[in-house]
This record gives sequence, C-alpha cells and structure tokens, in this order.
Amino acid sequence: MASSAVSASEITQEPAPLPITLKLGWGVGAFGVALLMNGISGVILLFAVSLLKIDPWLAGAVITTSKLFDVVTDPVVGLWSDRHKSNKGRRRPFLTWGALLSATSFAVIFTTPAFDNQYVTAAYLFAALCLYAFGYTLFNIPYISMPAEMTDSYHERSSIHAYRMVFVALGSMAAGSGIKFGLDYLGSTEASSWAVVGLGCAAIVFVTMMIAYFSTASARFTDPAEDTGENKFAQLRIEFGAVTSNRHFLRLIGVKFAQLMGVQTMAAAMAYFFLQFLKQDFAALGWFFLIVSLSTIVFSPLLVQFSKRYGKKAAYFVAAAVNIAYALSWTFSSAEDPLWMILARGLLVGVAFSGNVIMAMSMLTDIINEDATRTGVRREGAFTALYSFVEKLTGAVGPMIVGVALSVVGFDKDLPFDVPQGGNVDTALLLAVSWLPAIFYFIAAWLLIGYKLREEDVTNKSIG
Repeated sequence: MASSAVSASEITQEPAPLPITLKLGWGVGAFGVALLMNGISGVILLFAVSLLKIDPWLAGAVITTSKLFDVVTDPVVGLWSDRHKSNKGRRRPFLTWGALLSATSFAVIFTTPAFDNQYVTAAYLFAALCLYAFGYTLFNIPYISMPAEMTDSYHERSSIHAYRMVFVALGSMAAGSGIKFGLDYLGSTEASSWAVVGLGCAAIVFVTMMIAYFSTASARFTDPAEDTGENKFAQLRIEFGAVTSNRHFLRLIGVKFAQLMGVQTMAAAMAYFFLQFLKQDFAALGWFFLIVSLSTIVFSPLLVQFSKRYGKKAAYFVAAAVNIAYALSWTFSSAEDPLWMILARGLLVGVAFSGNVIMAMSMLTDIINEDATRTGVRREGAFTALYSFVEKLTGAVGPMIVGVALSVVGFDKDLPFDVPQGGNVDTALLLAVSWLPAIFYFIAAWLLIGYKLREEDVTNKSIG
C-alpha cells in the first residue's frame, strides 16, 4: 500500500488501528536510538575520565557543551521537517541521513585517541560528540514526529509508543548489558576493546534505523503548511511562539525536564556507582540493565492497559511514584548487599521507565493533534524539537554535575576505574544516584498535578 498524504482539515474521524507490521517496523528504529543514546551516555563520563585521562570537570564540560550544540540544530531540524515537501512524506527522508551520521558518530567517539595533551583529546572528543548530537537530532526529531501523522486515535497513540517502548527496552538492554558484557569479555581497560564495541554498535544503529525508514513507506503523512513567504527566521519565530504558548505543552515539558534531570544525573554516575560504591564489576552492571530491559518489556503493555482504564495522567503518576521509591532505595544500599538485592531494583526501573516514556510521548502526540485541530496547522517538528531539546539539555547537565562533584571530592583519574577510592567519592556518587534524583522526581510529580488535557479535549474537537 502506498503512503498517503492528508491535510489537517481531513483529520476528524476515529481511524482504524494501525497495522501491526507498521508499528513493529517503525518501533525498530527506537532500538537504534536507544542503543545510540544509552550506549554513549551510560559510559561516556567513565570513558573520558578513566580511559582518555581527561580531568572529570573538563570531561563534564565537554559533554555539556556538545549537547548545547543542539540549541541550534533542534529547532532548525524541527522546522525543516515541518516544511519539507517530498512524495515520501515530510519526515522519512531525514531518517536516512540521520542513520548514517548517528552510526558514524558512535564509531568515532569510541575510537577517540588519547593524545599527550588532555585538551587536544577533549577537543577531538567534543567534535565527535557534536557529530553524535547532530546525527541523533536529524533522525530522532522527524522519527518521533511521525506517530502524530500516522493516527489520530487517542489510545492508538499509546499503543504505537508501547511498541516503540519494547524496542527502546531492547536497545537499552544492548547498551546497558551488551556493551558491559562485551567490555568485560574483551578487557574493559583496553582502548582496543572500546573501539571494537563502538564499531559493532555503529553497524547495529545504522541497520535498525534504516529498518524504520523502509518499514514506514506505507505510513500516512500530512502535508506541510502553505509557505507564507516569510523568511526562515520569521517562520521559526512563529512556529515556536505557537508551541511555547501552549499551556499543556509547557506543563508536560516541565514534568519531563524535572524527571530527566533525575534520570540523567543518575545515568552519568551509575557505572562509577557500581564499580566504586557497590564494589561490583561490569558484568554485574550488565545483569542489572538486563533486568531493567526485561522488566520494561513486561510492564509496558500493562501500563498501557492501566492508562486506558484510569487515564494517562494516573499511569504517569504510578511511574513517578515508583521512580521516587527506586531512587531513595539506593540510600540504603552498601557494598555488603548480596547481588540479588542490587539486581532486584532493576524491576522497579522497568515500571518507572516504561510509564515515564510511553505516557509522556503519548501525551505529547495528544498535544500536537489538539493543537492541529484547533489551529489547522501541523507543528509536529516544532513540538518535538523543543521536547528533544529538553532531553538533550538534561543529558548535558547531568554529566556536568557528576563531573564537577567528582573533581571537588578529589577523584583520582589516574587510578584504574575499578579501584575503589571510598570516602567523599562514595558520598558524591550516592548524591548523584539517590538524593538528587529523588528530589527531581518529587518536583516532576508535583508539576504533573497541573496537567489538564483530557481525552474528551482531544477527541471531541473539530477544526473551525
């Protein structure tokens, strides 16, 4: 079946469910996105500090500034994909180039040479991380925008993101467990091992992202808005002015910002936390992420069913509560805990992660379609660009917090990363994986109380 284009004014009826093959094919792209994002963010601080011998504060600064590069690329790609005209749809052409750049960046990052001067090494890593940031943006913003065009069904949006969530979990499993097991087997302290893992992951990223491109050839897409003749800067101002004046979106983005600040701070410190505080190895960390991924796969469809009965906001609250409990649980952990007790926490992460991602993305597509119905203008790219920017901003700040904290407490980068340094280093790591995330998760739950968009607000409107 060939893909078809529709205008915003034609989107008024409840459509039939999307084909399972379309949901699966589109969802596979999330495997590559998750492997790319989690594979890099989960170990980049450890790689930069302990393998490349960059001071923790400098490593954190490099990661942060490379993420802020997206201040420019996110809105540009968002508007570009909103206005792009193609018989393949507005979004799909971006997936090919995004896949190529994303895969290339993965390989380049983990083959970064350690120069004699740490500032030269940091500059090289910065360039590689900027390539990663742009490749990720070029693929992910159009990719995440597609479901809002594929369907207008309130609950079908949750369904398609549940399929995506399964592949997010599998990609996260490959990033969290596969990479750790691979490094443990090859020799985690050897630069050549990191290079092999980087090249292998790059190939997987490219293949899975391209599957999403080919599998969505039959997906419905919408036409871009008519060109007003204004210059690109004026268009950018108009589009993002409309987005930032949407109260539902502002509330959701506030929730997501607080939530992701906790997630990213914890993620930046987790590898060191396992090795230093819990005195475990990469294999234990790999088993932990394996449990997280399997739990996510199990709980994703259950939370979708819960949201159909009690509402998306209620499901999001459940995930937020579990997130708080999970973060606080690390306060009571120690190096004497049996491995099963450490790994059991992975079950909590699966509940929190699946609810946080599915409900947030489903709410985002609700907001996008409510806005299109009310205004007659499709702004998927603009909404997604700002949403993605918040993801990347928190991904920048998290490593900076951890890097500065480790520098302040005197972390010795010249020691092997699996040699416990104890004392203030342990305190800083506990702050990063437990206390700060718990505070951020409380703020997210408090902000969620004010989210007011309901199912009837989305399904009962028509374009006037």
